[in-house]
Amino acid sequence: FGFLTLGGDRISELPDSSRSQILLLLTTKDSIKTSVLSTRWRDIWLHVPGLDLRVDDLLLMFLEWIGPSVERRIQHLDVETDIVSCMPQNIYKSNTLVSLKLVAVGLETPNSDVSLPCLKIFPLEHILYDDDSLTLEKLISGCSVLEDFTMIRQTYTPGTVMLSLRMRSQSLKSFRLTFEYTMEGADFSVEIDAPKLKYLSFKDKQSDKIVIKNLSSLLKIDIDTEFHAKYGDALDPKERMKRYTISDFLTGSLSIFNPIPIFDNLYRLQAASCSYMLQLLPIFLESCPNLKDLVLDCFVSTEPELTELSYVPQCLLSSLESFEIRGLSMDEETGKKLVRYFLENSVLLKKLILRFKDYSIPNYDSDILKGIRTFTKRSHKCQIIIH
Repeated sequence: FGFLTLGGDRISELPDSSRSQILLLLTTKDSIKTSVLSTRWRDIWLHVPGLDLRVDDLLLMFLEWIGPSVERRIQHLDVETDIVSCMPQNIYKSNTLVSLKLVAVGLETPNSDVSLPCLKIFPLEHILYDDDSLTLEKLISGCSVLEDFTMIRQTYTPGTVMLSLRMRSQSLKSFRLTFEYTMEGADFSVEIDAPKLKYLSFKDKQSDKIVIKNLSSLLKIDIDTEFHAKYGDALDPKERMKRYTISDFLTGSLSIFNPIPIFDNLYRLQAASCSYMLQLLPIFLESCPNLKDLVLDCFVSTEPELTELSYVPQCLLSSLESFEIRGLSMDEETGKKLVRYFLENSVLLKKLILRFKDYSIPNYDSDILKGIRTFTKRSHKCQIIIH
């Protein structure tokens, strides 16, 4: 390295900070070689303030480390890459993994039975699956204590998204599903069977068939979904309302005669709905007899406005304490009817929160309050908050 001169090893006499700056001028590979010069040089390369590493080489090395890491009984593994590469088969067998997060990687069909007896937390994002549509089902079946599962699905291209997602777990407590994009030309289906499920977040406007079973243990649900007629179908709004109800989401069938499950433990519900579907809200709320907190994201569609609501579910009479409406406009009849309905029928309501999409209009606050004051309040303790 040219560090020795006729006058002695002067560079070795320099302070550590100066020598680390000198090593910065070398490649990382050569910098490491200086550790064999003497005891004083052994650890200097560790203090060099910069490294020159080839990202591609490092990534390939990193992926090669995953298999041995699993064999060394690690408990937490988080893998996210820009270069799609399939995970090693031994990732399906670990007696120690507690959490496993995989982002933008490939999953091959397991060669044998999956065994992940300690895995409790399992997020999957933008996964490239093998051709076998049962890959995920086999994987979940081997997670006997799984409690928290998240799946974020991406744009459909062959091999990237399973057309059929089946989630069956006796231990699952939290399930989040997000389909980030909507597209035509592919039929997707989702089936969830988790009798101990307490939290469900479902943001999927792509799937045509959704079946959810055993929901009696649920405490909280976040729903953002739509049901569409098949491409090319011509249905008038009234017929569409009859066919595509909230029961479609809960039972997977196209019939309003199928009963909706009763959610005795559900105390908070956040949902999004277009204006014409709000007609079905009281019917669904009847299945939530102990609901205390309701948040509704409302957006106006091109369909006919909401007709008068007459049916009053049990939760409005005995449990509902807080109701928040987002995306309202008092210029639209739907907003006025919805506010009036909840004020006139909620016996125990303590708080009504209104969030308007056009709140920037001058003096709008006073105009809104003036109109709301004409509505009858069944609960005298109800406080109206406007944002």
